[in-house]
Amino acid sequence: MKRTIILLLTLFVFTTVGVAFAENPVDKVAPKKQDMQMYHIAMVKNGPNWKSQNSEEGMDIRMEVIEGIKEAAKSGLILSAGLVNDETDVEFILILDVETKTEAYNILQKAKNVANGFFSVDIYSYFAPKGLAFQK
Repeated sequence: MKRTIILLLTLFVFTTVGVAFAENPVDKVAPKKQDMQMYHIAMVKNGPNWKSQNSEEGMDIRMEVIEGIKEAAKSGLILSAGLVNDETDVEFILILDVETKTEAYNILQKAKNVANGFFSVDIYSYFAPKGLAFQK
């Protein structure tokens, strides 16, 4: 849990600082007031039917999920996504641009590899500057 909180705080700081810096170059004296918006972070972790990425099936599923994330990013549903590389059971972190936590939960529960138990999802809501956009 401690690592999850540290990950969330780190992600929040880098997202907030990155957006603030992009909108407020160093040569400006006074920063602009920014509107805030609710975003939702999904911690996609090993589910009850999870298989190691060392298995062929596990790697195929991960590649399928990555393709799904790319499609969701093109549609604007996912603003940012990344793989987690540590000793926790979290595999991916996603930032979703939806109105409510319930909406984020419902969307992710319908995803094939969450519905079949390969992955499970924890969702956290947070405020960040309005206008976050997917970065390639």
